[in-house]
Amino acid sequence: MTPENISKTHKKKAQEITFLRMVVGAALLIALTEAVIMVKTIGTERTIVMPPNIEKSFWVSSEGVSKSYLEKMAYFYTGLALSSTKSVGEYQKTMFLQYASPDKRGKLTAEMNARLEFMEKNATSTLFSPDGVKPDEKLMRVAVFGTLETYVQDRRISAQKVIYVVAFKNVNGTLFVNEFKETNEKDMFGVSTPAK
Repeated sequence: MTPENISKTHKKKAQEITFLRMVVGAALLIALTEAVIMVKTIGTERTIVMPPNIEKSFWVSSEGVSKSYLEKMAYFYTGLALSSTKSVGEYQKTMFLQYASPDKRGKLTAEMNARLEFMEKNATSTLFSPDGVKPDEKLMRVAVFGTLETYVQDRRISAQKVIYVVAFKNVNGTLFVNEFKETNEKDMFGVSTPAK
């Protein structure tokens, strides 16, 4: 091999190494771009949920929930808490507390137990007939208003118009009940009403 051939071979190998470095650099740049895109899109997915009768769809994401989902869930939880008898009360309490916010579970359990003890002691049952709901998406609160009827055995002893607020907490796309209390028309969402 002549010095000229060695120089050409060396130059050719240097060009190949430079080309391979550019390919590796481009691959690293593409991988870095994909990583940045993945980090930005984590948690932005929405799950589309269709109710059984398909009258409205609603969505849930890690950053929020749709207004219709808040309405449906508040309606459901209010029914669990307020339409109850001695025989199904424990089951409804268990279902309600399944989705209680972990940091408020103790308080909500105490409130549900007090309601059940009162019903047992006085042989009462309650029936809540909702007239409507009013959600506040920013506060994650829904005011449910309607008539709460109280029965002793088979006799209705009272029927009163009431407003209850269900406050929610969104934890990674799962909606937890954070607060459940009676409110009034002046403070429908229970923001300034102290919790009972």
